[in-house]
Amino acid sequence: MELTASTVATWNLPGLPNGTLDVPECRLVMSGTADAERRDLAMLKTAVDQDRDVLLLRLLAGDRPCEADIVLSSPVEPMLMTHMLPCRFDQSLWLVPQRGGHYVSVGENGLEVHWQAPTSEAELVRGCQRADAEIARFLRGVSF
Repeated sequence: MELTASTVATWNLPGLPNGTLDVPECRLVMSGTADAERRDLAMLKTAVDQDRDVLLLRLLAGDRPCEADIVLSSPVEPMLMTHMLPCRFDQSLWLVPQRGGHYVSVGENGLEVHWQAPTSEAELVRGCQRADAEIARFLRGVSF
């Protein structure tokens, strides 16, 4: 995911998959699973308890190889965003909603929410197709 994890999470993260990573430099907890199960409550609890954003990548079968669920930490209340699609745009990685909503960029400082799309709808579709192809290529031959 273009971020360098410095620490494997050492605290007990109930409800999140094994192998969850803590990236303190980015205030981010990252996890992935090959099971399509949603883990909204565990993600919300982790965001509040650890004061971190949470990114869960769910590997899927079918047209889309991957979707992301995100919880953005906030002093008021965490923001849950589900079924986000990885998107490559202009050498960067974005997580975009399937139908309207907020857009999230992934960068060296972690996740950042944006109210508007970084580009046109057509370019977003092409960016999602590029990300799908990269993920499918990476996963070729991998078994869980």
